[in-house]
Amino acid sequence: MSKVLGNSLNDDLSRRLNGEHLEKYAEKVILLTTVDEQGRPHSAMLSYLEVVASDDRNIRMATYKDSSTTANMRRNGKATISIIDERVAYYIKGSVSELSKEMVCAPQNSKLNLRIEEVRADAANGEFEPGAYVSSGVTYQTPNRASQCV
Repeated sequence: MSKVLGNSLNDDLSRRLNGEHLEKYAEKVILLTTVDEQGRPHSAMLSYLEVVASDDRNIRMATYKDSSTTANMRRNGKATISIIDERVAYYIKGSVSELSKEMVCAPQNSKLNLRIEEVRADAANGEFEPGAYVSSGVTYQTPNRASQCV
């Protein structure tokens, strides 16, 4: 069961998303969830190269400018970022605004800002699942690492 941590990034999330330790997180996936036109959850995978906290209340994202994910955020202005990794599961909910339809350094992407409204942490219930924990997050491999420009 998840618990509310507040409306800003905690120290762990700030370290993960500050853009300073990209090699440590280079192969890890960040899950972005939006709501489609039918009211259904729509998931997309981003990398730590496409997500960076500008401060403890705002997260900048680079998403494909013509994607369903970006269209969903433009339409309803809401999204949830999920950070799942060894022994951690965070859900960051917020309101999204578009800062730039096309990024200078990556014209295929739009630049968006998620204003954090709620941060939650999730873990197994020790009473019902003693010793259970998240053992890893989703990872990916890419032969061509791009530079961060969000």
